[in-house]
Amino acid sequence: MNIDIGRKRQVLIAGGGIGGLAAGVAFARLGFCVTILEQADDFREVGAGVQIGPNGIRALEALGLMDSIRSYAWRPSALVMRDGFAATDILRIPLGEGFLKRFDDPYMVLHRADLLAVLLDACKQNPLIRLETGARAVGFVDGPQVTLSLADGRELRGDLLIGADGLRSVVRQNLVGDGPPLPPRYIVYRGVIPRESLPEDLWSPDVVMWTGPNADFAHYPLRGGELFNLVATFRAGKDQNPEAIAGSREDLMAPYADFRPEVQRMLALLNTERRWMVTDRDPVRGWSRGPVTLIGDAAHPMLQYMAQGACQALEDVVRLASEVLAAPADIPAAFTAYAESRYHRTARVQFSARQLVELCQVGGVMAEVRARYFGNRSEQQLHDGLAWLYSTRANEVFE
Repeated sequence: MNIDIGRKRQVLIAGGGIGGLAAGVAFARLGFCVTILEQADDFREVGAGVQIGPNGIRALEALGLMDSIRSYAWRPSALVMRDGFAATDILRIPLGEGFLKRFDDPYMVLHRADLLAVLLDACKQNPLIRLETGARAVGFVDGPQVTLSLADGRELRGDLLIGADGLRSVVRQNLVGDGPPLPPRYIVYRGVIPRESLPEDLWSPDVVMWTGPNADFAHYPLRGGELFNLVATFRAGKDQNPEAIAGSREDLMAPYADFRPEVQRMLALLNTERRWMVTDRDPVRGWSRGPVTLIGDAAHPMLQYMAQGACQALEDVVRLASEVLAAPADIPAAFTAYAESRYHRTARVQFSARQLVELCQVGGVMAEVRARYFGNRSEQQLHDGLAWLYSTRANEVFE
């Protein structure tokens, strides 16, 4: 559904990732003229998987994108936490009929590049959206209009500015001014391999996380089972430089020395030339001011353990569009209402992700306590524990 409340007002979006492109789709549907500015030379995502829970599915449905996405998606049968030493399942959350009955929508996993391609295609097909690469924002001045300064010396003017420029957001620094993110504490190696490169005995249709002291390893299929996503995450040691980008086989394998052989066999399939540092920020309030606001990692970067980074960005977009639809004549009020409506929920996801990594990367007595805690939970109890996250209706107004 397209609604013309934009009256051709100009929206500037800094950042062309999942959140920025989704925001472009949403605001063009409301009749705004949109310019999406990506600092890289093209619109691209790192080759890795992304998990989309029912809340994210509903946001994509509200944006009119699910028909294009379904053909790329894989629907796992369960979310599994597995002991990295004993190979026993600590936790298994079924994603079948009971999950669908409870949450109405499925759990899907996608290649990030596929999700980005669907969003990018939707933007390219809309005449109200202009895409620009190699355009790095360096600051802005807000007033009756917003003036966005770019690294190449240009200044762009718009009626609204949405900062979707990620963890080290320039828009955030001008808006919130809370400095750099927290120091990196985790190191990640990740990659996607063809299904035929994976030995058959290592294949699993589920989202599986193997856990152990200070490290975990996750894997799941992508693109209809054609690909297999691998993600190794471990704490940065005292003798390691967490800022170093170059990886090595020794650096990757050392934290998993005591893990099961099947984990080590899958680790051997990862490319070790590059590693990533993972961190987040403490939640803040007030990420909107006047006609300027933040979405996604620019507003609330989070660790990957709740698999909600993309989902929360998509929720942001739908809620933001909903508030603008409800008060089209007062954008500052709409932006303020959006930020206030999202603050507590996204902060809870941020804190939950921090707690979950602590729960995953334990050993000894703590691992035994964890196993007993999860061991006797029924399917209904497990789904009950996820209701706060997956039962949201962030898209009701926008639809």
